[in-house]
Amino acid sequence: MNSSKIWHKLLFGMLISLVIALAAVSLVVYREISQNITQKTNSRLEVIRNLKKEQVESYFKELRNQTELMSASESFVNKFLECKEAFKDISTDPDFDTETFNNYKAHRDSIYFEKEKAYYGDNSISLDLVSKDLANNKEAIIIQNSLWDKQFPQLDCTENYRKVKSKLNKRTRRIANKIGFHDVILIDSKTGYIIFTTDEHSEIGANVLEGPFKNTSIRKAFDVVHELKEPKTFIVDFEAYPPSNNEQTAFITCPIIKDSMNIGILVAEIGIEELDDIVTFNRDWGNKNMGETGEVFLVGSDMYMRSQSRFFLEDKDSLLNVIKRNNHVSSKDMQKLKESKSSIKSIRINAEGPRRAIAGKTGVVKALDYRGEPVLAAYSPLKINNIHWGILSKMDQKEAFSEVAELRYFLIITYLIVLFASALVAFFIAKQIAKPIQQLSQHAKELSTGNFGANITVKGNDEIGELATSFRIMQNTIATLIDDLTETNRSLSEKRKDMFDSIAYAQQIQENILPSKDMVNSYVPDSFVFFQPRDVVSGDFYWAAERNKELYLGVCDSTGHGIPGAFMSLLNVSFLNEALMNEKIEKPGDILEKVRSLLKSVFQYERQDGMDGILIRFNPGSNIVTYAASNNAPILVRNGTYSILEYDKIPVGNSTKTEKFKTYSLEIHAGDMLYLITDGFPDQFGGPLDKKYKYKPFYDFLLSISHLPTEEQKELVKNEFFAWQHDNEQVDDVMVLGIRF
Repeated sequence: MNSSKIWHKLLFGMLISLVIALAAVSLVVYREISQNITQKTNSRLEVIRNLKKEQVESYFKELRNQTELMSASESFVNKFLECKEAFKDISTDPDFDTETFNNYKAHRDSIYFEKEKAYYGDNSISLDLVSKDLANNKEAIIIQNSLWDKQFPQLDCTENYRKVKSKLNKRTRRIANKIGFHDVILIDSKTGYIIFTTDEHSEIGANVLEGPFKNTSIRKAFDVVHELKEPKTFIVDFEAYPPSNNEQTAFITCPIIKDSMNIGILVAEIGIEELDDIVTFNRDWGNKNMGETGEVFLVGSDMYMRSQSRFFLEDKDSLLNVIKRNNHVSSKDMQKLKESKSSIKSIRINAEGPRRAIAGKTGVVKALDYRGEPVLAAYSPLKINNIHWGILSKMDQKEAFSEVAELRYFLIITYLIVLFASALVAFFIAKQIAKPIQQLSQHAKELSTGNFGANITVKGNDEIGELATSFRIMQNTIATLIDDLTETNRSLSEKRKDMFDSIAYAQQIQENILPSKDMVNSYVPDSFVFFQPRDVVSGDFYWAAERNKELYLGVCDSTGHGIPGAFMSLLNVSFLNEALMNEKIEKPGDILEKVRSLLKSVFQYERQDGMDGILIRFNPGSNIVTYAASNNAPILVRNGTYSILEYDKIPVGNSTKTEKFKTYSLEIHAGDMLYLITDGFPDQFGGPLDKKYKYKPFYDFLLSISHLPTEEQKELVKNEFFAWQHDNEQVDDVMVLGIRF
């Protein structure tokens, strides 16, 4: 290697390091700041969304409260009853012949026709077309003539009706103006007649159960409350309503109750302007932290808007052009939007944010909006009585993340300037250190071949000289260290072998004290044992012994696991043998009581060492099994169901509990499965959520496999345990013993 190669590599290495370091720092800075900006933008939209959500929900809550207060007011109810009686007089008093009826109808139709022409400014509309929207029942024709043309001859019954209505109108109009209702409509809940409206539109006097209003939203307002016996409000969602010139209209409806009877229905037309002012910031988006493209809007469950679009209000033609350019809505919806005077139920929003809001979710999402433009949207469902709406606060991503774009440009320019300056510095540093590095690299080559006797000649007072000195020290240290490590490794290998030999011998001892399979099979040939120690040796064990042609079989869990648990299991096995063989104790409960006594005599301090377990006594010639159980319950499966058998909540060992172990009796049927378990399997952590298996799912699992041959059950228990454990450590020894009778 010559010096020019070293110089090039040093310079190249420094430049690469600088590039990587600068890129990493720039990336971290960019990411950190951009995340802060994004979080700030998200938070701003969420704050606005939450504010408007609260305002909208409060608005509807106030409408509900005021509507219920109005309907419950005694003076209002009394005036309603007066109006109802006056309306009844109109229904029953005049007896029109056909000619008189037709004259009244023709006069009423002509008045309405002139109103419609004046509103639409269209002289081409016909009287026949307009009259289709009018009710033709006698009451409607009489009242509408009386109210719309004061010069028209008045009947006695209409004079009374007008007086009563005038009194009710003053009170109702005052309340409606205060709350923000456009119109208040009162309906007879029994007959369906609209007996009063504040605005005296074409529905007054009509019947919602028939005629032109039977399929409108006023009929829905009637249907939802006309059978209620207590005040309760409902919202009827926006629909085109003929008396309001087919504009989108929403109602709030409530029954009028007197003496627990539903005597009428109050229907109030909700003012769009008040809701519009809340959602659109009184159309002052720029001064409300919404920038050039931010807006808040409401959406219904049909995915159509329930409030005004900012872009519709500011420039409808531009909105249509953007939607057309992005090809984001169907031609049918596009035509509907062109003809609409409002964006309410004119714009269908097939976007992610509204779908999530209607689904009851709250959050922030990047997605396309109803214009087909990428936006950042904060969405949430609204809690408004019975209607299912959502609210969104959104802003175009280009505007929302404009600060991020400016930051990216600034960091790129800064990165290039710093990189150029750093390259110049690296050039001079590389030239200064190239030569001594070349010499030191030659010596390093010799050391790398294992020649620790090589003579390192590089000297100096700078870092290179110190590095050479360190090389010489390292040379001597490595040689000594290799010798020491060789000796240490040999010693550790010998000790490791001795330790594993001891544990293996302990395992062999423990296996030898477990009962033989032949002895167990001679009594219960159709059985299995799944035994999985946590460590090489175990605190869990199963024990069996024969006495007087009876089998004593136990599944026990000693205190601890590993080597301490194995020692306890040896002690517990010894005491079980002592109780059965030497003391001649026969009842399982008395055997456990004896073992507990022996353990207390050994452990005379307060430590609660001992075991939990299940001990059964079984005579092949009998269908009765007696057993005792300490803290663990036997599980019996019979006829497709499992039972958790009785057990004592007492440990075998030191305890504050003084009651004695009971001996329980169990009648066995052919085909029964009896499971004896320790707590290792139910307490094992694992599964998709890394939680305990738990007892109930374990019992259900045993039930699901209980009909299978016992050897197959053993494999399934084993597979289920390891599948549940997966990569987790085993937390305890595991023992499952199953017997089919």
